[in-house]
Amino acid sequence: MRKFFYSFLSIILFVGIIYFGTGFYLAHTILSIDHSCGVHEGSLPNTWSTKLDYQDIKDEKRIELRKKFEATKYHLNKWESVTFSSREPDITISGWLFNYYPNKPVVIVVHGIFPNGKCNSEPNLIASLLIKNGINALTIDIRNYGKSTIVSNYENLGLSEYQDVLGAFDFLKINGFNKNQIGLLGISLGASTVIFAAANEPTIQAIWSESSLAEFNMVLTDEIGRYGFPNIFSQAVSIAGTILTDIDPTNLNPTYALSNHQNYFFTHGAKDRRINVDHFNFIKNYATINKIKAEYWLVPNVGHVDAMFVHPEEYGIRMQAFFTKNLGD
Repeated sequence: MRKFFYSFLSIILFVGIIYFGTGFYLAHTILSIDHSCGVHEGSLPNTWSTKLDYQDIKDEKRIELRKKFEATKYHLNKWESVTFSSREPDITISGWLFNYYPNKPVVIVVHGIFPNGKCNSEPNLIASLLIKNGINALTIDIRNYGKSTIVSNYENLGLSEYQDVLGAFDFLKINGFNKNQIGLLGISLGASTVIFAAANEPTIQAIWSESSLAEFNMVLTDEIGRYGFPNIFSQAVSIAGTILTDIDPTNLNPTYALSNHQNYFFTHGAKDRRINVDHFNFIKNYATINKIKAEYWLVPNVGHVDAMFVHPEEYGIRMQAFFTKNLGD
């Protein structure tokens, strides 16, 4: 009997080691940051290009889209490199301020997950489209990216980084913008970050979300599946993520951070394979039921964050309409 007990205990211990070991492997792989801007490292508002994006993209149609995109049409030659403090002490944030129009609104543009930063093509294109449509812009590197303070080798999923966005909000107020003139725009994981920022700063009235995830369990299932593992490892990944990052990743629920006293615009590609369209539908359903003031643009036949490259002029006009309506002069 004792031999059977020890054998059973050994099996349980072995299974536990495999289970939690796999959880740590997945959590480390998902959250471990590349602090660089990848193929866009060193790019500026007047030099960025999409021609090398194929190194980070697998889909042939998306690669071809970027190879053919005429980025030079959207280059900007006037910007100011700025630094300011996050609302979290001892963290300095780097940004590019495009202050073209006195007494006009400004939008803080937040990039997505690694490798990324303000040097990436998406923030640069968004800034250009905003400027073209009479709205100022501030693109930033959140902590652990680009020229901002490196505090960790792991991604905190916007659950800490939202304070960097609020630092940008404070910086703009100090530099002449009224609080009702400042909007937010987040790209992919950056969309979660700006939603969390707005939830902690109710004076922010306009939040644009490009390809946001909806809630933790959905995105965790997606991420584990990307590495070929079943959802049975979700609990182990959650525990490992908490240990690695010192945050609770189960709080990654931007949908539940939406408020009914702010204004949102949600856009998503109908063929998004990185953050699938179920996330968009989940957000829309929740916002509708809870009477949250939101507009929606589900863009047919485009992949992850591709709408701005497929329909740049329409994208710019939609941003102009949304931010002009919801921000003051």
